[in-house]
Amino acid sequence: MGFGTERAKWLGWCGVAIGLGLWVLVSSGLADVAAPDPAGHGAVTHGEHGAVQAGLSPTGLTPEEELAYSLFMHRSSGIALVILGVLVMADRLTRRRYGSIQIGIGLLWLAFGAHLFIRSDLEGWPVGPAGLVESFSMATAGEWMQHKTLSLIPLTLGVWTLTSRSALPSASWNYALGAVLSAGVAGLLIHQHLDHRTMDLVNLQHRLMALTALVIAAGSVAEGLGRFRWTHKPLLVPCGFMVLGLQLVFYIE
Repeated sequence: MGFGTERAKWLGWCGVAIGLGLWVLVSSGLADVAAPDPAGHGAVTHGEHGAVQAGLSPTGLTPEEELAYSLFMHRSSGIALVILGVLVMADRLTRRRYGSIQIGIGLLWLAFGAHLFIRSDLEGWPVGPAGLVESFSMATAGEWMQHKTLSLIPLTLGVWTLTSRSALPSASWNYALGAVLSAGVAGLLIHQHLDHRTMDLVNLQHRLMALTALVIAAGSVAEGLGRFRWTHKPLLVPCGFMVLGLQLVFYIE
């Protein structure tokens, strides 16, 4: 009995390490492919694809480099969500018996949030040439603020997961989680690329992502409803994360 428990814990930690390592490895590989030319004067987000019709953008990058970095951010985020979905699924199927899985979920949420906060807008603060105050007057200041605000959601979920892992989730916890995820729905609905103001393929994909996020939020609320006794309802949230992740992995512009 003891040996089995220890082995399960060891396997849990291995799964967490593999998940985190896989995301870092794949994201680093995507970053290498999407890395801008070091001779450029800055970096770019996916908000200024149409800022300059020919030649370099104000950031010193070509449209192709801007597009590559946009795809890198979307797809690396998608990989993180797929891995999170798998870990959350494992946590649900094992009835939250292994703290290693919950720690892995919390750490990956934090890493994902930090990734979005730091790298989503490389021309602005905190890593770009524009400082904090200057970032509010950039051409893409609206997107910059949206990205920074949205990054707070995975950061919040990471802190939440790590601080509440010792207790079974209550109905109020599920309702609050649903509210946090609903904030993500709102963010995806209002998110607007500077060069995609009409309902084109880019905006359509964001609307589909918002719909998936809404299903995840509804699944979290459903878990808190005792009278809703569907056997598979605990699987709605992790499956939703995986679907949303796949939407980001296959995102195109």
